[in-house]
Amino acid sequence: MSDSFATSVLSLEPGNMVGGYTLVSHLGGGAMGTVWTVRDSAGQLFAMKILRDSLATDPQEKEREQQARERLHREALALTKVRHPNVTAIVDMELDDRLAFIVTELIEGDNLRDDVNRNGAYTGEDLVLLAEKLISAVQAVHQAGIIHRDIKPTNVMISASGPILVDFGIAMEPGESHVTRTGLVMGTPGFIAPEVIEGAESDEITDWWSLASVLAFAATGQPVFGSKPIMAVLEREASGAADLHTLSPLLRQAFLQALNPQRSQRLSIGKLYQAIVADVRGVGGQPVGGVQ
Repeated sequence: MSDSFATSVLSLEPGNMVGGYTLVSHLGGGAMGTVWTVRDSAGQLFAMKILRDSLATDPQEKEREQQARERLHREALALTKVRHPNVTAIVDMELDDRLAFIVTELIEGDNLRDDVNRNGAYTGEDLVLLAEKLISAVQAVHQAGIIHRDIKPTNVMISASGPILVDFGIAMEPGESHVTRTGLVMGTPGFIAPEVIEGAESDEITDWWSLASVLAFAATGQPVFGSKPIMAVLEREASGAADLHTLSPLLRQAFLQALNPQRSQRLSIGKLYQAIVADVRGVGGQPVGGVQ
């Protein structure tokens, strides 16, 4: 691929061809990448995440681009290892050329944050089903040897068939090296476990803490540690000061224990699910997929 073509992808437009797919509409993006709805030769629609490559000569800019490329590579590899109805499925990828991209199934619907903002908090059987499917999805990710590391409401899409866990850009296998500069923690305040903020490695337990925070968001209709200022959010996490006043006493106590800043004192995700079922149905639920 020529440098001139690689440069031209910075001004992507509907109708352009990328890797055999036709760009249909822009879905979003950030400093290093952009996401499009694309159509294949058979007319089927998918989502394509395209890495920006500006051919920069500035050392810091080149380092950021290399990190972005490695995150895209990690996302693709993670998705190839997981097959689950509530985890986004990868369809195609090109990781080694100047124009790097991955193609995944196109999920019609809002992310969980926008869904809650639009329709209100999850209650009753809706909350039970959300918890059940997301616990099953995260369990499948872990069984594939992957730690997601960025479970948050905007990384859960709400489709007609249920919630779909997406965006594995900072996912890691145990023992892998960090993509980011030393000392930089990636994640979202309020949804990243307190021990990770303090410098600990992400693991299955930190993913479960993040999922508990996501479910608390869904159940209350708001980020339970607040959203700003960032330092205040982190301080609330560190002290376990979650705002759960709208929940029943049973759920309030269960979420407080699941979000305990002390790992050894946390309620397991399986027992949190049982508390949700008990609150809704008046009976205990079975742990999802054997998760305790």
